[in-house]
Amino acid sequence: MRLVERTDEFALLKDILSGMDGALSRVVAVSGPVASGKSELLNFVVDRAESAGCAVLRATGQRAEQRTPMGVLGQLLLGSHLTPEESERVDKLLDDARFTAMLRDPDSEQAEHVRPHTMRSLTTPLVNLAQERPLVVVVDDVQYADIASLQTLQHALRELRTKPVVFVLARRTAPHRSHPLFGAELLRHPGLIHVSLTMLGSRGVEELLAQCLDDRTAHAMAAEVHRLSGGNPLLVRALVHDLPVDGMTRAVPVTGAAYQQAVLSCLYRAEPSVLAVARGLAVLEEAADPAILAGLLDLDADTIKPCLRELAGIGLVDGGAFRSPAARDAVLDDLPAGERAALHRRAALLLRQEGAEAAVVARHLVAADDVVDAEFVDVLWEAAVRARTADEVALGIACLQLAGRSCGNGPRRSAILAELTRLTWRLRPSAVCTPLRAMHSAFNEGWLGERELTMLVHHLLWQGRLGPAVDVIRKAQGAYGDQIAVGLGIHDTLRTVYPTLLDHLELDMAGGPDRPEGKDVMSAPNQSVAGRAGAALTAILTGNRAANCADTAEHILEGTRLRGSTLEALLQALHVVLCADRLETAAHFSEALLREAGKLGIPGWQAPLSAMAAQVALRRGNPAEAVRHAGNALMWMPPHAWGVAIGSLRATLIAAHTAMGQYEQAAEHLDQHAPDELPDTRFGLELRFARGQFYAAVGRSRPALEDFLACGDLMTRWGIDQPGFLPWRSAAAEMHLRAGRHAEAERLAREQLDRCRPGPSRTRALTLRVLAEASGLRRHHALLREAVEELEECEDRLELVRVLGALSRSYHALDELGQARMMARRAWHIARDIGAEALCSQQLLPCGEDETGSEPEAPAGGGSAADELTYAERRVASLASFGHSNREIARKLYITVSTVEQHLTRVYRKLNVSRRKDLPHELFADMAS
Repeated sequence: MRLVERTDEFALLKDILSGMDGALSRVVAVSGPVASGKSELLNFVVDRAESAGCAVLRATGQRAEQRTPMGVLGQLLLGSHLTPEESERVDKLLDDARFTAMLRDPDSEQAEHVRPHTMRSLTTPLVNLAQERPLVVVVDDVQYADIASLQTLQHALRELRTKPVVFVLARRTAPHRSHPLFGAELLRHPGLIHVSLTMLGSRGVEELLAQCLDDRTAHAMAAEVHRLSGGNPLLVRALVHDLPVDGMTRAVPVTGAAYQQAVLSCLYRAEPSVLAVARGLAVLEEAADPAILAGLLDLDADTIKPCLRELAGIGLVDGGAFRSPAARDAVLDDLPAGERAALHRRAALLLRQEGAEAAVVARHLVAADDVVDAEFVDVLWEAAVRARTADEVALGIACLQLAGRSCGNGPRRSAILAELTRLTWRLRPSAVCTPLRAMHSAFNEGWLGERELTMLVHHLLWQGRLGPAVDVIRKAQGAYGDQIAVGLGIHDTLRTVYPTLLDHLELDMAGGPDRPEGKDVMSAPNQSVAGRAGAALTAILTGNRAANCADTAEHILEGTRLRGSTLEALLQALHVVLCADRLETAAHFSEALLREAGKLGIPGWQAPLSAMAAQVALRRGNPAEAVRHAGNALMWMPPHAWGVAIGSLRATLIAAHTAMGQYEQAAEHLDQHAPDELPDTRFGLELRFARGQFYAAVGRSRPALEDFLACGDLMTRWGIDQPGFLPWRSAAAEMHLRAGRHAEAERLAREQLDRCRPGPSRTRALTLRVLAEASGLRRHHALLREAVEELEECEDRLELVRVLGALSRSYHALDELGQARMMARRAWHIARDIGAEALCSQQLLPCGEDETGSEPEAPAGGGSAADELTYAERRVASLASFGHSNREIARKLYITVSTVEQHLTRVYRKLNVSRRKDLPHELFADMAS
């Protein structure tokens, strides 16, 4: 690569070299930061001089040879244009000069390191060369030259002042200028020319990039490469080297291994103090105040500031911070582990004394893996608490892990373990076992606090470790009294999720005098959100005041922010409104909470909320959406981290795949391993019910019936026999119908209908469909129409397909083929919209000439009444005729619900119908979406 942005310097040197004949000597002093291109410029001088026939002598100062006398002068003279005899004589003179210099202070320019006659003798070969032809003397890194060589060069500069000689001396800028006497001598030379090199600008960087990349890519990358490199040519080249194979098209610089190596190269070529300051800067990061840097490195402020300027000049630092995190990482990784830990410990102490924030101090304690002092446990705790609210969970976990190792057993460590468990769950749910084991051990050793027992028990239950959970509750019951279930907050959890544990615990699940029941719990002003939500879920599953429960749940969802302490309560409230068939409410809040968790980026919250969103989507008749949400839930939290709750998630997946006719996928979820304790939980009930649905769909009626009846037996025994949770009676009735046992089917359906809450609901609608199948033809038809009306209110489109299929068969049996086709076509449109064509093909019978059972052909559209409708009215009527609710129509067409209602009112009047189910959807088939 050729140098760029050096046009003036090249032109100057060309003029000097071309005008040497008969001219007086010239001295060119080149200075610049590390990697600014000094050596490349000297190479240009050498090449140019040699091509012009000049004699060229070259040497390079080395930091390691800075105290080796006559090291630089030896490089210039030996191996040059001398005869063997002259070389032997020069070698002896150099030995004499070295002996004299070894007797002097190697750092003192005041002392005479070389005797005058020796200097004159050593200068003679240079004078002889200059008399023969023009001479060019090039010395790179002259700041590292030994004093003896410099004193001899000073003498040569005076002796050769009238000769055609050009001295080119390159010096690296440094925080403190070296060899001031030699510098002063240069200033006295009448032929001195100073060339100062700086880093490249944006145009120069682009030109340098264009030597390796196409012009378009170079232009696109130039600004970012300049930001990362500060115009340092070495760093620019390293960034080019780090480009991936497709770098020509990506135009995105990458700070890879070459860039990091180039950073270290710049620092190691700089002064040791610059490297030390860079290391301190990397350790302190954003707290790099010069005063603190000085204290950290045990340097004075007069040293720190010039070093910072030098780092900025090199292109590594801008505004007191590294230009790239990769540069800082390279410096930190290069530090020996012991030295790095010591710097972090010292930084923590200094920053604590300066009153820095707890999080800043804690980062250094964590990096040092040392608490330093007992008082720093408080700092770690404060940093962890703030990290939780500032969404820096990883830092909080690291702080708590260190504090836990440094804190003795007792209440303080108990609180630390609980907070560590909580934060670990938020970030990595699958890793919660480690802090949980520590909590369990603390409990067994007798020093776990009473407040931390709640978390321990809940996590043991979640993981399906029911035996250890029972042991903990029993021991706690002996220590804290009979009301431990209420104290631990597991009263409602045991009743509704793990009811089998009640057989192993002697607990008063009625609550006792300090626990109000039912409606009192839900409305108690001093009751916690968790208590109200748990009470509402218990009440709705046990059949107490469903309307009050749902209202309470809605109030909780409306007035509670998503936090770690409220997540479980919000999930319980969502489950309540779902069991109450308030599907739109459940959908609204589940989506809102999921969006909020997504913004926070907390997997431990996103996973359960995604699982709940999947349940909501399935109940609203959208199996494809349910599969998507369930897949996201497994992405955020792997199966083994779900514990027994994996049963509920797999139940959703099985039911959704079954509804879409994807039986192989459903079977795969059925075959996956499940925790042994799963059947003893509510989640096991959900999985068994889903398995029954799968068996029913593939024609295995007997095992399906067994699963549904087993669910009913457990739900009855556990006191949670509510159709809003699992409608096992209607599912079992369908299996009885397949076997021709209509009386038993009708009995089960009527029992379930009696248990349904008043008013339109999804559960009531599916019960009416099954009851219709078990009733006579005329009664059958009326019940199905009633079910359609209810489903249009609650928006379960999957169940609507089933009902419309049954209604189509009913019309077909009544020989009303036109109505049968309309119902069939409406079912097909809805099924295709939700991805449940397989279900539709099972539910529909061939009508008239459609003997294949495929989607019926659309009747010829058009009619005088329909022609009177405006385009907007036709659009609204079309969506309404194919099962969309008013709210769905409003969302699809970006209008208000009120506008939808006004359009439908005019449509009914123009078409002379009174309800949406009477809309002749064959007239609008061409507009359906």
